[in-house]
Amino acid sequence: MISVLLAAALFPGMVPAAPAAPTIEDPCDFETVTPIRGDQRQRDVDLADLASLADIGRANAGTAPSAFGISPAGDRVAFLVARANPQANAYCRQLLVLTLDSNEAPREIDRGGEFMHDDFPLRDFASVTAGWERATEPRWSPDGTRIAYLKREEQSTQIWLADPSGEADARRLTGLPDDVTELVWVPDGKGLVAATWPGLRREAEEIAVEGLRGFLFDARFSPHFASRPIPTDAGPPVYSWVSAIDGQSRPATEAEIGLLRPSFQGAPSGDVLLYREGPRGSAAWLEPEDPERLLSPTRLVVRNPDGQHLTCQADMCGHIQGLWYSETANALFVQQASGWARSETTLLRWDIGAAAPKSVIATRDALRGCREHRGELLCARESATEPRRIVAIEMTTGADRLVFDPNPAFADMRFGSIERLQFRNTAGVESFADLVLPPDHRPGDRHPMVIVQYRSRGFLRGGTGDEVPIFALAARGFAVLSFDRPDFLPAAYRATTDVELATLAGDQWADRRQVQSSLEIAINRAIATGAVDPDRIGITGFSDGGATAQFAIVNSTLFKAAALGSCCEDMYSYALSAGPRFTQYLREVGYDPLALEDRHSWTPMSLIANRDGIETPILIQAADSEYEGALDVVEVYNNERKPIEMVVFPDETHIKWQPAHRLAMYERVVEWFEFWLAGRMNCAPSREDQYQRWQTMAGAPSPDTLRCSA
Repeated sequence: MISVLLAAALFPGMVPAAPAAPTIEDPCDFETVTPIRGDQRQRDVDLADLASLADIGRANAGTAPSAFGISPAGDRVAFLVARANPQANAYCRQLLVLTLDSNEAPREIDRGGEFMHDDFPLRDFASVTAGWERATEPRWSPDGTRIAYLKREEQSTQIWLADPSGEADARRLTGLPDDVTELVWVPDGKGLVAATWPGLRREAEEIAVEGLRGFLFDARFSPHFASRPIPTDAGPPVYSWVSAIDGQSRPATEAEIGLLRPSFQGAPSGDVLLYREGPRGSAAWLEPEDPERLLSPTRLVVRNPDGQHLTCQADMCGHIQGLWYSETANALFVQQASGWARSETTLLRWDIGAAAPKSVIATRDALRGCREHRGELLCARESATEPRRIVAIEMTTGADRLVFDPNPAFADMRFGSIERLQFRNTAGVESFADLVLPPDHRPGDRHPMVIVQYRSRGFLRGGTGDEVPIFALAARGFAVLSFDRPDFLPAAYRATTDVELATLAGDQWADRRQVQSSLEIAINRAIATGAVDPDRIGITGFSDGGATAQFAIVNSTLFKAAALGSCCEDMYSYALSAGPRFTQYLREVGYDPLALEDRHSWTPMSLIANRDGIETPILIQAADSEYEGALDVVEVYNNERKPIEMVVFPDETHIKWQPAHRLAMYERVVEWFEFWLAGRMNCAPSREDQYQRWQTMAGAPSPDTLRCSA
């Protein structure tokens, strides 16, 4: 018999592969869902509704930059809308211009372009590709006759120019050798300043040359990102002045660079985190109370026109997310995360010359990328049952008006009831979760429940990573517990390094235990409502939420099924797939990776070490860049015939970005929980192989108890 090693030598690592052809070519070729007439019954949210949402700005916005470009005259706003199209496996991207203070529909002035991945530094790596889109604010020329924006075509991100009237076609301006990451107009309107990172390309080219003699497997490797070294030093960005007429470029001057990287004139030396200049020499900034600490609280400092400095007390001005000056209101406006477990958004107004700010509004809604405009804040706003829309918030009263809704059909959908559960965990940390019940819930009904993690803010879409369709599950008879991860333990706020952050509590699993405490309290609160069947509870998780789900499966018997978007933190593959630098970090925080003699340190977390007591069926839907981290668990569980299945999605990042994959994840996770918790199956012929596999798993419902789902 041919040996395994010889077979591997005869068949090297190249395998036949071809891209999957989309069902339709044009991602903007989809049927628009029309709002329901008043005499029609509202309908429930389905998978396609959530998989084809239109987003203004980055989908997982967080604290992303603003997506709005306001014209110099203040009468119009430009923004990009991206609607996912699973059939095309692409996004319909539209650059729209809307006249403010009118009822006119926005005008499309350009469409098209590829998904424009953002990137970020991670550990020692200079750049890792993100699964969210790069934030790009359309920039109006000083005279208001052109709009500059970033657009990606043929794997190159460049500056494009569009006519705000839509009468002339948009055109590509630049052809720089590297992707443009930022842009700004110069005051005379004759050109723009563009930022690129050629050092990243140069290091990648050097690595390619190194490959001719083979790569040394060292700290530059992280196998679940790449099978070659990853650049670790991109160098500084390079700034170029670009002609607005023909795209010709030259190095930018210091003054021109300052348009993209303004210095904090008049700010104190040291760590200024956010700085805003106001009228007549006033200014405001955030500074850490203890710059040495990783999670130091910040303080808000205001400099009045007379030079007096005022500091806002932490309990009033903590956890600030945004600052704006309004000359029309002669005030500073502050956005902060507030309320129980910082689950609310508060808008503060600090009148110039006043001793302290006062509250304008407090809401559970999420406000994204706000911009000041004529005494109003133009914001992307979303609530638990309302996807992101543009609103204008009056900066004195807090009253808002709708400016544009890219998803009007959601106003006619049924969502069921949502109850906010608030509590402290056993460590005293404030925690909360939202319990979503089916639209047809009646008193006395008890539903199977699925837990979705690990943030419950804004529109309840699909949890962190957007993999579990909350309202579609509710429409199929499930209660859904949207669980928000509690803050770190108080001891973590003393940390000055990543290692201290993980070890200050003295127990490497202390944070996992306090999250588990919050999770179990939230589940018990949900069960106490009488609407949840305690014998039919499932759990999901992605990223940190995947670790929470893994810890929960190991340390409780509550869960009858699990679906993970990333897995697993366990004894072998977890360390190996992340590479040598991460392995060293695990040693420093006490994980003992691959210490074969003593595995006791892994007992609280390991699915492998605790496999004898775990019968929970586990579905893993992993990116091809990360699935190696689950190989040890999948192999052990398959070998012992425990119910587990892993699906791998190609060409994906940590957060999965492809619309076809999102819809497939939605469908599979719903079918998984219907199978294990509700005794239902999708009887379409295309699912026959899936259910044949699942029905052979230990503990699967008998075929005669299964019924076809609607």
